[in-house]
Amino acid sequence: MGFLILLVLTVSVGAQERFQLNDASKLVDVTIDVGTCDTVHGHCGPVSVQLFRKRSKKPFQTIRLPWTIMWESPPPTNVTRLYDEQSILNFGDFNFDGHEDVAICDGDNGGYHATSYRIYLYSPSRKRFVYSRPFTKMNDGGLGMFQTDKKKHVHFAFFKSTCCWHQTQGFDVYHGRPRKIYEFTEDAANPATMDTVEITTSKLIKGKWRTWIKHAKVSEYYK
Repeated sequence: MGFLILLVLTVSVGAQERFQLNDASKLVDVTIDVGTCDTVHGHCGPVSVQLFRKRSKKPFQTIRLPWTIMWESPPPTNVTRLYDEQSILNFGDFNFDGHEDVAICDGDNGGYHATSYRIYLYSPSRKRFVYSRPFTKMNDGGLGMFQTDKKKHVHFAFFKSTCCWHQTQGFDVYHGRPRKIYEFTEDAANPATMDTVEITTSKLIKGKWRTWIKHAKVSEYYK
């Protein structure tokens, strides 16, 4: 007698889905076609993002990526909670030129498998979104999508190593490109001084970096 051995996978796969997102942006409507999904890890691919002018039936641009991350159906947009599940799409004026840009999730390539994004800046002359390597690289290895201080025109990206090293990097936009102007590091990972956290603040002031370092007891600093 023969025996039939069944292998049961712990990863379930969902079928391809289409989502119509009309509230993600004030200027464009979005249709997203998402390929099969690993519902354990949220990996979905491929993904096709069609962008429409408001009330238009024909897309003016389609962006395709091999992978994305999606935990909810339909997927939320413009959600950037740190240390939490984030959006498949985020709209905002990333280069502060008055035009709405878009960030599209391309997987979990951030620090500690956090959500990562490709940044596309809107070009008025080309009338479409154009991939920006500098803005995408600004957040490489970050803990999800960077956050923006709209009043000060500064982006903040967040990084982490082990339990005890955290860093915040701040960027303004100089000649259309992100420029690091701020760095704040909390380091309590030194084995020789495990009871002490070293706090380093660096700022770009009039074209020159200035740095301040101080130390504090871990038990008091993290109260």
